[in-house]
Amino acid sequence: MHDWGPAVTAFGPYELQGLLGRGGMGEVHRAYDREQARVVALKLLPAAMATDEGFVERFKRESYAAAQLNDPHVLPIHRYGEIEGRLYIDMRLVEGLDLAELIAREGPLPPVRAVSIVAQAAQALDAAHARRLVHRDVKPSNLLLTSQDFVYLVDFGIAQVGGSDARPLTADGAAVGTFDYMAPERLHGGAEVDGRADVYSLACVLHEALTGRRPFPVEGVPALVHAHLSTPPPRVTALRPDLPAGLDAVVARGMAKSPADRYATCGELAADAVRALQGAPPRVPVAVVPSAAPTVVPGAAAAVQAPPTYVPPAPPGTWPPAATQPPERRGRGTAGWLVAAAALVVAAVLAGVLLGQRGAGGNGAGAGTVATDSDAPPGAISSPDPPSEDTAEDAGQQSTPASRTASDAPSSPAPRTGPARGDLGLPVPISDPACDSSWVVFLGSAVTPGRYEEEISGFLAAHPGASYLLTAGSCSSLRHDLDGALIYAAYTGPFPSQAAACAERARVGGESYVKRLDDTTPPGQLWTC
Repeated sequence: MHDWGPAVTAFGPYELQGLLGRGGMGEVHRAYDREQARVVALKLLPAAMATDEGFVERFKRESYAAAQLNDPHVLPIHRYGEIEGRLYIDMRLVEGLDLAELIAREGPLPPVRAVSIVAQAAQALDAAHARRLVHRDVKPSNLLLTSQDFVYLVDFGIAQVGGSDARPLTADGAAVGTFDYMAPERLHGGAEVDGRADVYSLACVLHEALTGRRPFPVEGVPALVHAHLSTPPPRVTALRPDLPAGLDAVVARGMAKSPADRYATCGELAADAVRALQGAPPRVPVAVVPSAAPTVVPGAAAAVQAPPTYVPPAPPGTWPPAATQPPERRGRGTAGWLVAAAALVVAAVLAGVLLGQRGAGGNGAGAGTVATDSDAPPGAISSPDPPSEDTAEDAGQQSTPASRTASDAPSSPAPRTGPARGDLGLPVPISDPACDSSWVVFLGSAVTPGRYEEEISGFLAAHPGASYLLTAGSCSSLRHDLDGALIYAAYTGPFPSQAAACAERARVGGESYVKRLDDTTPPGQLWTC
């Protein structure tokens, strides 16, 4: 048992307003930060941990690493340190439910929604892996959802920075995690642990989101250890025959016993899950589940009555670089969800061109949870946008279908063009389309200073007749910056109706998506076709 110290109502500049949760690595409180005049989630570690100099050093190093993660799906850390002999982490407070609570309340999720949640988590994990940070405790309760299904990955409290001197951020050096989702290589000593351990756990989460059940619903640690080491990955279609058969292959590859047989990144897993929704074959051939159980270290199951000894992750560079994958959007369980939703998912989830999804910093460990169902009308597939600091509980945006007209003619007033602020000096001058509720098809965006000309030129060359704009100072329905950097976007249109824009998007294909030009639509909203 940890010594949590005496109950307090004040902690440095914080007023503690209520206990949100307690776990092996700390208590999480709802707190008011008097200095910043904001409500936060405040994680307090057990008092005894502040007396271990080695632990304090690792805590600061790993908290810093988590705080540097610049991904919208990692819960932001405001600050961390030590006050009055207690280590703390100050994080954004997210109101809502976590994925475990959502599944407990609603049961198996619609496939598009399940894959959307996993895809957003994959983006956060790949961002962590790119910085050699392995989460080590990916599970449904560590995925928080806002009311619009925007996902935050939380609780990097047991994460670990790779390196030869890496040690686990725990009080006793044990392999902390949750056995229901723990990769086989973490269950006995001598194995290398890297980001592919998180791939395994994320595949377990995908299984549970789709079926409402843990992959191995057995009782007791020895039985769980044996299942992870020896039992073939379960088939989601055995519990839900209505699911696309391709999802079985995705789960099987993600839960392969050997890290070498898994997806190299979480983004690859999410991408293949999206393709499975479309009925398309996986991008990477799926490893065959072995009929014979892999070799098990003698006595491994019996030896893990308590958490097993943790083995430091492999040195940097031992697994392929992470490829970030923006999230998929949720849909409805109607007959047409498979093709329409999955096609939209591919456009914005895999490509990363959705302006509302390409920004926001983040990091972190966290507390909080998710509100569920969106108020989006039937047929809308939302593309969640990271919330502002002031409105975290209202994260994301709502996709509302626009009225479609019979006209498909892609004609409308031409955008205003000519030398203007932000012009890149290309053969095609920058344009300034009117914010008159017309529609455009975005072909891609350039968000890297110093490469705007190169990237926009590429889009324009690939799409003769296309235009480009600078979102800053343009319509309010477009995101105006990415962490302070300008955003340029190449597009076709404007079009007089959503139907006309959708027809153009179908013609263009690829990673294009539809936007409306006005001053009332939230900048992260994506329209379905």
